[in-house]
Amino acid sequence: MRVSNTAIGLILILFAIAVLVHVRTFPSLDNGYPGPALFPSVLAVLFFICGTGLIAQGVRAGEKLLTFDVGTLSKRGIINILFVLAVILCYIFLSDYIGFLILSAVLLFAAPKWLGVSTLRSLILSVVVTLAIYVLFAKILLVPLPWGLWGW
Repeated sequence: MRVSNTAIGLILILFAIAVLVHVRTFPSLDNGYPGPALFPSVLAVLFFICGTGLIAQGVRAGEKLLTFDVGTLSKRGIINILFVLAVILCYIFLSDYIGFLILSAVLLFAAPKWLGVSTLRSLILSVVVTLAIYVLFAKILLVPLPWGLWGW
């Protein structure tokens, strides 16, 4: 199955609208300081712009919304998709218990390793990406990340 750029663009626009509607319920800060709605609003506008571009590209190319080709997805491909979904679900359900740093490092090691990346590259990738995300969100943007039961 291939999803067209038009369909993906439509999904992005609908998601952007939903985010913009939801952030209107966020509290605002005094003295003109940006509140918690700023970052999601900026991302929603970018999603809207990207969605519009994808729709324009898909319409110009005359793409169908969905194209089904059963022969293009192998059994291994389906297993890989299910594995990535399992990794995402593990993060969603376990991050509050295990914590961001440990769980992200483990999952970011396991996912590339599963997909055939060497052990050393997977290890370097997991450590670098986990620390980069931690520094960006926890230290620079001051977004609280889950510490897990240990509460470091």
